Amino acid sequence: MKLFETMRLENNEIKRLALHKERIQNSCEALKINFDNKQWDKVISHILENYPNQLKRLKIMIDQQGEVSFEIAELPDKQYFTARLVKLDKAVNKQDLIHKTTQRDHLQHDHSTDLILLHDDKGKILEFDIGNIMVKEDEQCYTPEFEQDFLRGTMRRSLIEQGSLEIKNYDVTTFVRKLQNNEIKVFLLNSLREVADVEIYL
Repeated sequence: MKLFETMRLENNEIKRLALHKERIQNSCEALKINFDNKQWDKVISHILENYPNQLKRLKIMIDQQGEVSFEIAELPDKQYFTARLVKLDKAVNKQDLIHKTTQRDHLQHDHSTDLILLHDDKGKILEFDIGNIMVKEDEQCYTPEFEQDFLRGTMRRSLIEQGSLEIKNYDVTTFVRKLQNNEIKVFLLNSLREVADVEIYL
């Protein structure tokens, strides 16, 4: 098992780096993995020095011994996704929900749509398999309340702190009805693509 952060490297800057570092530090503490600040900073400096003026997908990993590694790849330009609703298995370990680890079996799917949108057994809309959800309704943008039931993304946090994203829960029944009546629009939030359009297949 490894912890990881997937980040947007753009024009000599790692977007939302401080938030990514804080999240992985907190996860290391919760999972009793050593976080070495000096090693982290050394890796970040190496990346910024060796990949200047580029737009890339950056993945930084920390294994159970605290060793830091990274991968650089092309950043996909896809900005439109399809998704379908899937109920989250109640048996999923909470640690796998709230920390970004390589143990992500609960997010596997057959890709009949690009994404899946998870909801719990009570009907609360949670998150996509690759990021948080943003719902636009009446010119305001909303995202679900964190109740130890999904991964809090850095893009989500950034928008909340900016005051452009408010907390509001949607249950499946209301969510579907509002979609069918064209009362809401749905977006994917993640640090790579930032904000992307999503069409929900009902």
